[in-house]
Amino acid sequence: MLFFKRLRRHIIVLLLFSVLFSGVPTDGATLPAADREESERFFALGYEDFIKREYTAALENLDRALKLNTYLVDYYLLRGLVLHRIGRTDEAVKSIRYYLEVRPRDSAAPRILERYRDEQFFIEQFLSGEPLQSAVVSSRKDVKTAFSLGNLQIPGVNGLGKATSYSDGVFLSDTFGNRVGFRLPGEKLFQFVEIPSPVVALPTGDKSFYVVSENGEIFSLPEGERSPVRIGQIPAGASDAALVTNSLLAVSSTTSREITLYSLPELRPSGRLEFPEGDRLFEPVSIAVYGGWIAVADRNNSKVYVQSFLDAQRVFVIEADTPRDLEWSSLGDLFILHESGNVTKCRISFSGESAPESETVLSDASEGWGLFSIHDRVFCIDISGSKLWELFPVPRGENLAMLSLFSPSISREQDRESFILEGTISGPFRTYMSLNPPVVTSVWNERLLGGAYVPSVSEHHGMTLYFKPDDAARSRNGEVPAASGREVLGALMEAWHSRRGDIANIVVTASTPFSFEETVQLTGFCLQNRVRIFVFADSLPSVELLRAASLTGGRETFVPNGTWGPFPAYSSGALRIVLPADETSSGFPSRSTLSVYLDIGVVPTRDWVPLWPDLL
Repeated sequence: MLFFKRLRRHIIVLLLFSVLFSGVPTDGATLPAADREESERFFALGYEDFIKREYTAALENLDRALKLNTYLVDYYLLRGLVLHRIGRTDEAVKSIRYYLEVRPRDSAAPRILERYRDEQFFIEQFLSGEPLQSAVVSSRKDVKTAFSLGNLQIPGVNGLGKATSYSDGVFLSDTFGNRVGFRLPGEKLFQFVEIPSPVVALPTGDKSFYVVSENGEIFSLPEGERSPVRIGQIPAGASDAALVTNSLLAVSSTTSREITLYSLPELRPSGRLEFPEGDRLFEPVSIAVYGGWIAVADRNNSKVYVQSFLDAQRVFVIEADTPRDLEWSSLGDLFILHESGNVTKCRISFSGESAPESETVLSDASEGWGLFSIHDRVFCIDISGSKLWELFPVPRGENLAMLSLFSPSISREQDRESFILEGTISGPFRTYMSLNPPVVTSVWNERLLGGAYVPSVSEHHGMTLYFKPDDAARSRNGEVPAASGREVLGALMEAWHSRRGDIANIVVTASTPFSFEETVQLTGFCLQNRVRIFVFADSLPSVELLRAASLTGGRETFVPNGTWGPFPAYSSGALRIVLPADETSSGFPSRSTLSVYLDIGVVPTRDWVPLWPDLL
């Protein structure tokens, strides 16, 4: 019995030794000793880079900090904030999840995680072609104010053909008066040019435009010139026309009852669009192009066709009583002016290739003749150019805008201290947000604080970069070689770093291949940093790129060096948060993370910035 007791004791000792030594890693698997002091130094540098929007350096310094101390949990929170700023939101979400696994009681991180998911879903849904939820506010406007006319000046339109626009520029084709009245983008002066029987003027994106006349003559008015140049004539007369790309023109004709495509500037026939036969003769009175899609108003058959340029089988029909004119809004809704003077807004689902909902948004414009848009506003004008109605979208349902805060500082005054942060706001509903004051609530150190956001207006908005494939048109902008969406993203990060964030606009070519994920990342970066995307239509732009442009405040352009126009006033400003007299900094990230809730009307914006006053 004694033998068995001794044997059992030896076995237990051996088991204990095996457990202990099996838990000790071999030399090759030994974790490096933590260098906390050096790790904190790199972490502080990464934080400094983040608040200065130097994202590449921030990620590099944070990675160095983690290598020196693998237990640095705050790394995952700050890394998530940085990744979100550069559009890599999926990775940001993963990083914050890792942080929450160690600090599940953190009060700020769950809210950050929820917001990032909501923003990503919002961007992906809109880019995929789903319509935004919005209502429309309409009102009568003074023509002289809208067109920047003097007290003694009037448009003097004898008989309007079509009204068109680009940025804040407006073009009125006076068919009966044999002239085009126009205000160029970025200018105040309303002027005229003589052209026989103009039907429609087609601005290209800078200060030049084409004019299509009733008998099929095509004219060009180059930037800086005062007299139009006749570039040729097409066989049939024109009822409407639209630029499809920088080298392709679509023309509708009620005489020949067809829609024909012509090359520019040669005016060679490049194809014809076919539509189903109705009960009556096809009468294409208006056309409107949205990237790779064209909307055609058939007045005789009370229908509007929406058809793909790339595949004639991809077409859907909207029943519309005697349509007169069409206009795409910046958000991708289709507005239809009827002979009765009513205006209908159709929400278009490009992913579902349908118009799931339509509503009458203007019913008192019995003299309405044409539609055009400026930014996110659609206007209806009468045939004499003397009456004008404005329609702009207001958010309905779940809609977001993006707030980014940076460059925090502490302002010390007589009896108080304040946090001062610079901020930018990007998103749709430009007109609505311009009309509503921002309301700020903030939380820091587990204290509910107020705040005030004061918009700032600067004449210098930043540079424009043109991401140019080898064979694309040259530009006066800063040219950056990029042949794919991946190269655009890499070059944008390099340019942002080298120019210290001094970028306001980017121009990408429609011919540059982007994956959906790359477009989402580009959109996220631009929304977080108030950078507008413009799509140079050297080929048919994708719906994804067009909608990325509209979310950021840009649009399609037919020249690589356009006139982009100013940012809305609310899009940049300073945020002031007054601190209570007894407030001190906390070392815990959840308490020291400043949470800012800035609402403009019913549009919510959110951002989070760790604030440690001793690091500012």
